[in-house]
Amino acid sequence: PFGAALRRVAPVAVDRAIREIIQPVVERSVTIACITTKELCLKDLATEPDEHRVRRAAQLMVSNLAGSLALVTCKEPLRVSIAKHLRSLLAQQPPASFGAEAAEAHAVQTCAAENLDLGCMLIEKAATEKAIRDVDDALAPTLKARRQRRELGQPFGVEALG
Repeated sequence: PFGAALRRVAPVAVDRAIREIIQPVVERSVTIACITTKELCLKDLATEPDEHRVRRAAQLMVSNLAGSLALVTCKEPLRVSIAKHLRSLLAQQPPASFGAEAAEAHAVQTCAAENLDLGCMLIEKAATEKAIRDVDDALAPTLKARRQRRELGQPFGVEALG
């Protein structure tokens, strides 16, 4: 029956759809989030001598930005990709295993919608994890300089100017 075929191919379709769009979505979201976070943190926390606070603030900001950007960016392309892969995999099933075209189209759209949140969550998680790693790398030289100044007892930020 059609339901059994759909249950068999749905996990494969979702997996293929995620693999298809995850890399470009994560790269784009992480790049934008890291640049924005670095600039905002260096500006807003310019006088913060504690590099741990700056690092933590940057990690929180970049994880929220990257996750939100990835979620917004991936939702519709993922829905379309899941549906495309479902249709393709169902077309490879024996003809007796699916019914009318209208029922099949409805089942494909329903299955894609039901699996969309799972796919988005996985993509959002990947973007968040990569963004945290990347922002740490981007801020490393600045944070090292703050640590060195603190260890030498030199002022950092506005008081260093005066």
